[in-house]
Amino acid sequence: MQQDGFETTHVSRRDDARAQLEALDAFRSRLPKELACPWWNAPVMGGLLALLTFAMSLDPPFVFLLEGLCVALMGIFFAIARRRMGYFVNGYRRGRTRKIAIGMILAVYAMMALSGAGARVLHQAWLPWIATLGSFAIGYGVALLWRRVWQAGMTARL
Repeated sequence: MQQDGFETTHVSRRDDARAQLEALDAFRSRLPKELACPWWNAPVMGGLLALLTFAMSLDPPFVFLLEGLCVALMGIFFAIARRRMGYFVNGYRRGRTRKIAIGMILAVYAMMALSGAGARVLHQAWLPWIATLGSFAIGYGVALLWRRVWQAGMTARL
């Protein structure tokens, strides 16, 4: 018996089996398009990480305000993605996507440290801006790379 999503279909003839296999092949060809994130996903991710990085260069009350704004924007981003796509994908699952997500977090933490140290320790006003742009580039690039790896992982298991 093969299940087509709504009811159970009995496959008793060769033609029925062939039709089921063709339907599965059609699903496999559609799946990468179904799993595609909207075009604005990568710039939004880069922008949120850039805001967090820039927050490290501000004085303490403003650090917390900008970080709180980022958390609220992440919640809105999550809700919009769930409403639009029906799911929100994260990178914290086994496989290559987890490694990419952890690498991104470590790289952005380094940019955040550079931003804070540039403003408070080194007193270089341009350094937080460089770190902020670096975080945007990391977030944008990793979002694109992560999506490709996630799609490849999801379609490879079929």
